[in-house]
Amino acid sequence: MWKKFTGYLKQIVPLMQNSLIPALILYAALTVFLTVTPFNPKALHFLHLGFFMVCFASVGILTFFNHNRPLFFILVLMIAYMLINYLKYAHGIIYNLSVDYFNLCFLTAVSLMFFYFLPNRPLFSQDTVNFTLIVFAALALGEQLSRYQIGIDFSRFVCNGCGLQTFGLAMFVSVFLIMLVHSSIRDDILTTALFFATADVMLGFYLSDRPAPLALFFFAAAVTVFCGIVHSVRYAARKDTVTGLDNGNSFIRASASLPLKYGLGIVCIDDYKHLAQIFKKSGIDEIVVMVAKKIRELEPETQIYRCGADEFIVIFPAAEKGTSFARVDNIRRSVAASEFLLSGRKKSLKLTVSCSVADKKRSDANVFEVFMRARKILQKTYKFTQNITSQA
Repeated sequence: MWKKFTGYLKQIVPLMQNSLIPALILYAALTVFLTVTPFNPKALHFLHLGFFMVCFASVGILTFFNHNRPLFFILVLMIAYMLINYLKYAHGIIYNLSVDYFNLCFLTAVSLMFFYFLPNRPLFSQDTVNFTLIVFAALALGEQLSRYQIGIDFSRFVCNGCGLQTFGLAMFVSVFLIMLVHSSIRDDILTTALFFATADVMLGFYLSDRPAPLALFFFAAAVTVFCGIVHSVRYAARKDTVTGLDNGNSFIRASASLPLKYGLGIVCIDDYKHLAQIFKKSGIDEIVVMVAKKIRELEPETQIYRCGADEFIVIFPAAEKGTSFARVDNIRRSVAASEFLLSGRKKSLKLTVSCSVADKKRSDANVFEVFMRARKILQKTYKFTQNITSQA
């Protein structure tokens, strides 16, 4: 009973961690809005300046780590904030009844949803150029529609006293609900952060008729995205983002705390490159997750690392000689006997893995010598056949 409870707790805690900070930021922004606003000029200036500083800091981190998500989400955020303030200056109190504002509401909601689903890719790539062109094309489209006074007729949907008319509010609520469903299905650090940031942006648009709430909620959105980026980078430094297992960096850190006696097993997915060509990235990620889940089921008490695209390391602490071989061979036979069903496919998929194991010897100076012995023997035998278990 206690093991089941701790198992459920281990599954719930990561979900809470992903949403805790964004939820607290949203709660803090709502609390400040209800208790402190309106702000004095210095506080308002701080929020204006802080919004752009946080956005630029986020862009700097993404550039340093060569990630393009959520770069364009931030770009849309900055453009929307600047255009709202410009339209308030250009149209005065009736800015929220202008065609420019109607088009801005529509294009912002659509752009946020589009870049919310953007997968994480290298920043310095052709995709970055294409997505940048999409953003500027949307700006050009909005400008041309506004120039010819082309927009959705909001005359029947006037909502006095707020910055969003009924159609604009319906647009943002629709985007918010789509993101809510998606984020509840796919728990991811950045996905959760962008969901809460969208809620902040929606409140910023809704209360944009007053300068304090507009600056406050857009600042909260920028801080939420920044925290999501930092959390994601820190998570990727020690965890494999596909399987949630510890990665090679964690294996290096944990090497100093291994016991004097242990066995080290390597599990390698057969024909990984061929499978990746057939099933593409989403399919091969799903295969890796299923193999990792199978290893976890068979060895729930051991520490498992994903140290390569097709390679897992399993540590068997205090294992007797021969025990490690039997346990890693059990993993190989169980994977070969299982049938894996990919999403969107009716036929099940048969997979095989090759394994090797090496026990800690007195002559081994550290865990890397044990690892290299296991890997060398796996590479030698893998040249001749697959679906094998070898012992170094």
